[in-house]
Amino acid sequence: MLKKFKYAKILIVFCGALSFCQPVEAQRAGTTIERNDEAKEINDLYKQGKWEEGKSKAEVHLKKNPKDSDMRMLVGKYYTHKQQYDKARYELVKSLEYAPTNVESKHMLVTVETETQRYSSAICYINELLEVNPYWKGLWRKKIELYRTMGNHVEADRLLKRISQIYPEDSELKGDQVYAQEQRAVAVAKAGRIDETIDVSKKRIDEHPRQQDSYFAVVDNYIKAGDYNNALVYTERALNEFPGNRGFVQKKIAILEHQQRYPELLSFLESQMKRGGGNLRSQYNYFLLEAARNAKNNDPASLYGKIFEGSPGNKEAFDYVFNDQIAKEQYEEAIAALHRHRYSVGMSKELDMKELMAYKRMGNEGKVAALTREYFVRYPADIELRDSYVAVTLRQAKSNMQDGKIGMAINDWKDIIRYGDEESVAIAQSGLYNSYVTENRYHEAIMILDDMLLDRPGDRDLLLKKSDLYNKEGRYEYALNIYEQVLGAASQQDRDRLLQGYGDMIQPWTKNLKERYQLAEARQLCDRWLTVDDRNQDALLYMINICYQLKDHDAMLRYAQIAEDRYGDDMAFKIKLAEAMNHTPEKRPDSWALLHRQVQLNPYHEPLVKTFSHTTEEFAGQLLKQKEYSQALTVIDTALYYKDDNKTLKYMKGLAYEGLKLYDSAYRYQQFYEPSLLEFTDFKNHLDYLGQKSYQNNVGISHVRARYGDDYAITSISSVEYSRLLRNGNVYTGRLNYAGREDGKGLQGQVEWSAPWTEKLSTRIDLALANKFFAKLAVNGAALYAFKPTWEAEGGIGYRRLFTGQNLLNLNLGMTKDIEDFRLSAKWSNFLLNSEGQSIYLYSLGGKAQYIMNNPKNYLLAVGSIGNSPDIDLLDTQFYNSFNVFNAMVGAGIGRSITKNIGASVMGTWYNFQTDKPVDIANYRNLYNLYFQFNVSF
Repeated sequence: MLKKFKYAKILIVFCGALSFCQPVEAQRAGTTIERNDEAKEINDLYKQGKWEEGKSKAEVHLKKNPKDSDMRMLVGKYYTHKQQYDKARYELVKSLEYAPTNVESKHMLVTVETETQRYSSAICYINELLEVNPYWKGLWRKKIELYRTMGNHVEADRLLKRISQIYPEDSELKGDQVYAQEQRAVAVAKAGRIDETIDVSKKRIDEHPRQQDSYFAVVDNYIKAGDYNNALVYTERALNEFPGNRGFVQKKIAILEHQQRYPELLSFLESQMKRGGGNLRSQYNYFLLEAARNAKNNDPASLYGKIFEGSPGNKEAFDYVFNDQIAKEQYEEAIAALHRHRYSVGMSKELDMKELMAYKRMGNEGKVAALTREYFVRYPADIELRDSYVAVTLRQAKSNMQDGKIGMAINDWKDIIRYGDEESVAIAQSGLYNSYVTENRYHEAIMILDDMLLDRPGDRDLLLKKSDLYNKEGRYEYALNIYEQVLGAASQQDRDRLLQGYGDMIQPWTKNLKERYQLAEARQLCDRWLTVDDRNQDALLYMINICYQLKDHDAMLRYAQIAEDRYGDDMAFKIKLAEAMNHTPEKRPDSWALLHRQVQLNPYHEPLVKTFSHTTEEFAGQLLKQKEYSQALTVIDTALYYKDDNKTLKYMKGLAYEGLKLYDSAYRYQQFYEPSLLEFTDFKNHLDYLGQKSYQNNVGISHVRARYGDDYAITSISSVEYSRLLRNGNVYTGRLNYAGREDGKGLQGQVEWSAPWTEKLSTRIDLALANKFFAKLAVNGAALYAFKPTWEAEGGIGYRRLFTGQNLLNLNLGMTKDIEDFRLSAKWSNFLLNSEGQSIYLYSLGGKAQYIMNNPKNYLLAVGSIGNSPDIDLLDTQFYNSFNVFNAMVGAGIGRSITKNIGASVMGTWYNFQTDKPVDIANYRNLYNLYFQFNVSF
């Protein structure tokens, strides 16, 4: 029988699926797929069985537009086909997130949730579909099927009855009803409950009078119960529906024989033989003989009948006549005789009870119910009548519930509680509870549960119902307290099962508080959740996210580590752990390494790749600030391998190349940056600077004009230089300086070589020769080393031979500090002057402050120096040599990148120095300089 039930269930599911799918075209004139050419193409591939090709195309579209609902739905369809339901659920939920009205996604989610036995969730999606089309028969049948699968046959029957009222002529729904009733009848029959079996079968007859099995079931069970009269009644009804049916003919013969009602039996056999039942002749002859034998016994019914006709008040005659007519199922005649007797002798309780009994035998439920209520009012102390009243009211209450007359049902339940026995009261309390819940009268429902708990204190099911009602009222504190009470008293096995319900209750409240930004309350609630169920994944995930919103990064990291320890295979927790670690600069390398390992194993995990890219942005930014350009470049290239369309990472790659002085690559990658309108001008200027620096050739022209404050004569120096940048970063420069003065002209030729050895170390060497005015011979060497991200040290030595015969050695020590857009530097220049055999120690302490506006070619500059020697730049120009006396200088300038390959700068300085002999009485002089420079790169 179970196997038959299983096959029948499969058949119903299959039929339901067909009807479930058929209305789709009616529901929507054109699906989203049909309106989307790309989606239609992919769906056609699926129909052709080319699942992998279709999925690949969908994923390509998703890379371009991750929020494309149709593509999400098609990827979910792929995973559904592959029975990878968790992935399918993720993609389909994402599809609904971007397009909540996507019907195809909801259809597939119903399938996914059904296959994964998450029936409640499947019902929720069906409800959403029914909101769009409330009369979708296929959806109703699917919903009914799910309720039966969950074991909720009451709700399934209610829904089936409801949809059958909407489609009264639908053959499929009628078939569903018949099947459900048959299964119920089988179950009741197996349980041996004869009365219930009779009621179920009678209901089947009323609803489907052409089902022969129902009549046989009623007749057989009445015979088992010894009620041959009712068995005969339903046999007659069956013969009216199925005239001449051999089975029902034999049933009636057997019943009449048992009751020895031979005249009726013979008459029945004669009528059947006239209808063509020739094979009944032998039975007719047999019962004819039996009738003759029975006729020997005189029937006193006719004698008492005559007495009653003459004296209706005779109690003995009435009793015999009444009982005889009841026995012969002549109920109307029996009731008529009772009325005549009552008219003669007056009303009495005995007669009222006989009348009630007659209507019960007659099967007139309406009259029985009316008389029961009337007589119960008249005889309230009668226990049997009270039980009948309770039974009648109980049936009426159930009927009102099924018909949706909840208010009338509530009154009936209250009457049963008032008059019923313990069993009836328990049924009524349960019914009254369900009525209040149906009407959303949760407070009254809770009061009923409290009454039930007085009789069954600590009952787990009642406590869970009470908790659920408090939750529906919005009083989640009470709901959680009661649920926690149940958990505290449950066994470990039951606790594991109940924890799921606790999570289902507390999760929406946590989500609601979080969405309303009541984060402190949400955190307290989540902490309570974890106290009860410290291994709940949803609770851990909520706590991590809430700590992030509260900016409690330490707590976020702690919970993320707990989650990752317990669920090491859960990618979501690995991602959250990495995000938590990102808030601590010292842990970013570990975070990046963690995600790198995972993305190598799961290169197509979109959230993982997205988090890995974001982490790379933060880690690379940190490395760039620390001037670890090579490592930053490696990190960025690794991330771009998995997500090559990340413009931020490409821009940061350009910054790394800029730090490595590979300006052509820097120019290429920094173009991926998308500046705002406010940033556009500065960004364009910076690109021009990179473009200029990427050129291998540079020509510079400079001019210096100088005059003393006490003299209007102008002294000038003009220079021209050419630089060549090699691909390895080396720069070779040739420079020619010219000075024309009253006593002639001077030329100085200079060559210079700059070389980067590592990211942090570079050197510069130059050699100069002159015929006049400049240093006769000048040799300099310098090394620069970036020992911290924003610190750079400089050390240099040099030698100059002057035309005065003096020799000058110098040792330079410098330090530079970058503070955002400011570059501050200080240099201490030490000199050893050898003049006429004497050595003199000289020094100059200088400082420079530079504000870089958008690139190093656009800047504002302020300089200054003090010492007993001019600064080294002035010594190169030889405007004056004032050694071992006070020297001071201040100056300012500006630089500007004019176009991509043209730049210019201007600077002015003021030197104040002490002379070795007075000039116009004063012994201090001033020198004013203007520096002009113009560069062209190509």
